[in-house]
Amino acid sequence: MVTVAIKKLQNHNIMTEKLAVAYLSAVKSSPLKVMRVTKSVSGLSVSEALKLLQFSKLKIASVVRALVYSAMSNAENNHNMDVDNLYVKGVDVGRAFALRRFAARGRGKSSSIIKTFSNIRVILAEKQPEKKATKKTTKGE
Repeated sequence: MVTVAIKKLQNHNIMTEKLAVAYLSAVKSSPLKVMRVTKSVSGLSVSEALKLLQFSKLKIASVVRALVYSAMSNAENNHNMDVDNLYVKGVDVGRAFALRRFAARGRGKSSSIIKTFSNIRVILAEKQPEKKATKKTTKGE
């Protein structure tokens, strides 16, 4: 399904770079908590992102780190991309589902507890090496 979306983008000349994607469904953390970690990673090179996630104090950081590492492995093995030129193009976080529980309260009442889960998608892209502009010199002048 991912390759179909990439081919559609390539046909419309929107995308000229290779992408590597990794998904993780039903992570036991709310989307807002996951976004706290992922917004700082977006746009960084993969090595910097892995370092930042390794030393983060948040519990979800280890899960996101494993997902970035998985996307890096996908890029290297499936798409023949250079690991040194990879950067995190984007991280998409969405709500998966919610488990609804209740807590007993006083006087025979109850309150609801909602345990939300998240879906995470990491998109890595390869930086194209910049071509250096060379001056053409004309002979005779």
